[in-house]
Amino acid sequence: MHHLKQRITASTVILTSILCAASVTASEEMSNKEKAIAVISSIETGDQNAIGYINSTHYIQHNLAVEDGLEGFGKILSALPKGSAKANTVRAAEDGDYVFLHTEYNFFGPKVGFDIFRFENGLIVEHWDNLQELTGKNPSGRSQLDGPTDITDIDKTEENKALVADFIQTIFIQGDMSKIGMYIDSAAEDYLQHNSMVGDGLGGFSEAMKALAQAGTPMVYSVNHKILGEGNFVLSVGEGTFMGKPTSFYDLFRIDNGKIVEHWDTLETIPSKDQWKNNNGKFGFTSDYVVEVATFDLRDGVTANDFTPLDRAVAESHVSKQPGFISRRSGMTTQGYWRVIVHWDSLEDANASMSTFMEAPAAAKFMENTDSSTMIMRRYSH
Repeated sequence: MHHLKQRITASTVILTSILCAASVTASEEMSNKEKAIAVISSIETGDQNAIGYINSTHYIQHNLAVEDGLEGFGKILSALPKGSAKANTVRAAEDGDYVFLHTEYNFFGPKVGFDIFRFENGLIVEHWDNLQELTGKNPSGRSQLDGPTDITDIDKTEENKALVADFIQTIFIQGDMSKIGMYIDSAAEDYLQHNSMVGDGLGGFSEAMKALAQAGTPMVYSVNHKILGEGNFVLSVGEGTFMGKPTSFYDLFRIDNGKIVEHWDTLETIPSKDQWKNNNGKFGFTSDYVVEVATFDLRDGVTANDFTPLDRAVAESHVSKQPGFISRRSGMTTQGYWRVIVHWDSLEDANASMSTFMEAPAAAKFMENTDSSTMIMRRYSH
């Protein structure tokens, strides 16, 4: 990931050069992740070729302070004081047609931000972001950007995304703190915090939430709009209120061995609609399918070879025949537990299949050979 950390000084690109560069053909040799980084870096470098990675005729903007289309992007850059722009991308991850970046900016002042780009046919067609003022170190001495950057555990991407989706729903939205141990270990050293006002560990998190509540301005997380991830890094995009104001929450989590171990975030106040420069809204994500992830141990003495035909029988005789079924894959993980990942057209389809599962002839043998006390099932929309 040597290409992620860039700090090259140059004058900011102006509107006329951007519009001329829009016709540049995107290189097929570059990954979408590299193209997204190049676009963000061009804010500082003025690289005209990078603008060619944006679809010049179809570019949907969700930054509410920026006009729609490529022209809106050009206008906001031309308004920057000459030579002031900085953009240093620290983390980048790719999830299907989406790329998300974690970047340190000087963009009308020092900021930290997340950017999300959606690609079609190798070109960027949609952009979301969430920016917050850059501050000093938090009570545990961590900044808003430091920490690990390497992506690992690619095979656990869907499992980790399901973990974070369940965490957001259970802890942030439902407020059921009694289940926090399912997601984060209790030891302070097992949960590293980069929020500028919160210290490490569950104690720091709990103290911050308590202080907000006592001040009469609790953080309210009402909707989880999108879950994106690659390997051990998962980004959640949510909406709610903070300090009594409508707020967009971007939370980045690092997962290790099935637990959340590190957290970065940005909180941005959502302006009133009369201040919007486009009509696309702050969110506007679509959901293409639902991912269902089940993990469990096999019963003592049952091997993967023993269980494979039982698992296959359930898949072929029941799951694959259900309405809304898209795909299913399963197998033993390197950590020694069984993992099943099923894609469904909708949550209703997933629920319907589960309600009839135990009636399937192959289900009894399947369940007899699992340790049901270890079974965890989670879902998220993609």
